[in-house]
Amino acid sequence: MQVVERWPRCPETALWFDEQMHNLRVNAPHFDQYASYLLRQSGVEIGSIVDHWKFPPAMFHDELGLRLGMESIATDCGVQWTHRLACVPDVLVSDVDVPMPVLRVESLRQFSDCTGWIVVGGAGDDDSAYAESQFLVDGLHVCAAVRQAQTCCCPGRVSADYRERLAHARELLLLRDRTGTDEQALATAHLVANKLIGLIGRDRAAEEFFRAERDYYMSRNNAALYQYRLQEDAGIGWANHDHHTYRSSRTEFRQLLNLFESLGFYRRERFYAGVEAGWGAQVMEHPVSRVVLFCDVDLTTSDLHGDFTETELPPSDVLKTIGLWCALHGCSIGVAGMHHLEAEFNFEQAALIMEQSGYSMMPPFTDLPMLKQAFTLPEFWTVSPERARVLLECGAITREQANSFTRVGAAGSHLEILQRWEGYRGFNKTGVSKILLATDARLVNVTH
Repeated sequence: MQVVERWPRCPETALWFDEQMHNLRVNAPHFDQYASYLLRQSGVEIGSIVDHWKFPPAMFHDELGLRLGMESIATDCGVQWTHRLACVPDVLVSDVDVPMPVLRVESLRQFSDCTGWIVVGGAGDDDSAYAESQFLVDGLHVCAAVRQAQTCCCPGRVSADYRERLAHARELLLLRDRTGTDEQALATAHLVANKLIGLIGRDRAAEEFFRAERDYYMSRNNAALYQYRLQEDAGIGWANHDHHTYRSSRTEFRQLLNLFESLGFYRRERFYAGVEAGWGAQVMEHPVSRVVLFCDVDLTTSDLHGDFTETELPPSDVLKTIGLWCALHGCSIGVAGMHHLEAEFNFEQAALIMEQSGYSMMPPFTDLPMLKQAFTLPEFWTVSPERARVLLECGAITREQANSFTRVGAAGSHLEILQRWEGYRGFNKTGVSKILLATDARLVNVTH
């Protein structure tokens, strides 16, 4: 578990990995063609979906690993080097002749069909914790891997009994009742999560839970569904997902964090943007799966004292951006679904693809040397007359806004386009405050 106050920029480490990719592309024209196609087709940089590199011992030694800021771990399939503070691939020192990238994908069959590359080997059972296929491209070996809640690169095995339990777990997720009050939806999510853990284990339960969450989110966000289909056509699925964002009412926030902790997440860093912004967030990360969560909630001045994630937050008379969103649509764990999924791209190309496809972008809310972020315009969701009436009666919205929300809808979810440089893992607190204000439903509907 890595809890830090400030994430570092690691330009030398990131540059070293960029050089490995450049060398491969120079020496493997067909691999280079695929990388160019992936970028042109979906806006995804090939480097952002490298799960790890395989290196022979003579080419990756302890001195190099330490110089890159990495730590070594002995596994059954070789020594694995990991950087705890930077977004860079792992390195597996193993019995290979030359450096070999292992691309992270969601389906080996989909990737193979898309590339048309010759399969020359593989390891791990289909749908196991770790499986990979090896391809021969221009005389060089390239791998693709599906990793599902396992940190090492050892081939996974799946028994017939486990497959049955996995199928049952997926059915539970597909049928999860998200309706009712926020409290009821959260309680149901807790019950389902506990059943999943009993069926398939905690780490795989987390992996499956958020795959289902992405599916539900795409059913309510056309921009995300369109982008996903582009990435499916390129054979990678959501292999580039960066983080999942959940909005919660104040009264359910503590229990939402408890739900995620039951699935194995730890509290990575906490944000509080100050009295003026009126919001807070807990970033959570799973130590085994790749899933990162950004959990948002309205905060008041009194919440400044102490840790707002450790106390039960009482209701507030004032609904700010997040509280209003939940009052209009329900909390993210319930019928609303995620507020946004953020994935890693080449920012300019992904934004161009979105614009040309009719999914306009909002202005970037972060534009830094190591991080750039922007939302697509929101998906508008119709608000029930009953929700609008309650908000009108308590003075949270005007009659004009209530009529607009029930007639044309209110800002719902977004897709977020992100690009990281220099291995930077953190987020931009100031930028998040700016975009929260810009997406307040009371303001968005003025120009919609």
